[in-house]
Amino acid sequence: MNKTLTGRLSVIFSELEKCGVFADVGCDHGYVADVMLSSGKCDFAIVSDVSASCLSKAERLLEKKHSGRFSAIVSDGFDRLPPTDQALISGMGGELIVSILEKAAILPEKLVLQPMKNAEKVRRFLVENGYSVKRDYTFSDGKYYDIIKAEKGSDRYSEKEFVYGRDNLAEKGTAFREKYGKLLAALEKNLDSAKGKEKEEIGRKISEIGELLK
Repeated sequence: MNKTLTGRLSVIFSELEKCGVFADVGCDHGYVADVMLSSGKCDFAIVSDVSASCLSKAERLLEKKHSGRFSAIVSDGFDRLPPTDQALISGMGGELIVSILEKAAILPEKLVLQPMKNAEKVRRFLVENGYSVKRDYTFSDGKYYDIIKAEKGSDRYSEKEFVYGRDNLAEKGTAFREKYGKLLAALEKNLDSAKGKEKEEIGRKISEIGELLK
């Protein structure tokens, strides 16, 4: 783990590739851009946020060590950003991430996305809009998170891969097993009190998750 990053941000950083121009869209404090520049993983960083006050935190951090190697831009998504090689969007809901991507006039070659919920919608957008998914899995850092790494190309996903994540189904990693093991236990607890169609749906979900965890 990088000592300047939290566990969640360290996982995100590990999936970012070396590039020329890197953009952190909705950058919060700018920690990832700081480590991208410090490590030489990018030549130039763009940090952006829809809020000028939030962006000022990242700007102050980066100015201390990376003057002349970054730009801080108040922007709604990619609206005011120049072309970039790779972009990160993390720490927000999947629907908002999709909205940002949909509105972009030009999207970067590579994306690393970390939705806090609705990861299925992010996967569908990528596959249906000219991206090939390179990594797609669940990890844990106190909570469970999904991370999706993609680059321009073509891809195909099954319905189950859209819902659960392709690498999760292939690898059955610890975080994935823990997350869905807890969901399975919660569903089983609720089954007896459910009735009618709700009971049928819970039963179907129990069966589906049980098969996935075998």
